[in-house]
Amino acid sequence: MTVISATGTVTVVSDSGVEAQAIVVSSTPRKIRVNMQGVAMNFLSDPKGNWTARLSGLSFSLLKQ
Repeated sequence: MTVISATGTVTVVSDSGVEAQAIVVSSTPRKIRVNMQGVAMNFLSDPKGNWTARLSGLSFSLLKQ
């Protein structure tokens, strides 16, 4: 996934398969910060190019758009 510009939207998927829209607050080549329904989340890029975040014991991923 390429760097996503701030104020864009992305789809966040939880480890249980639930999808939600999120607003990109800021992005760098290694980190994307999003606001998902009022919750701030930091997604980090792994060597394979996957964007993942962990929050309250749950894992989240960004869908490619």
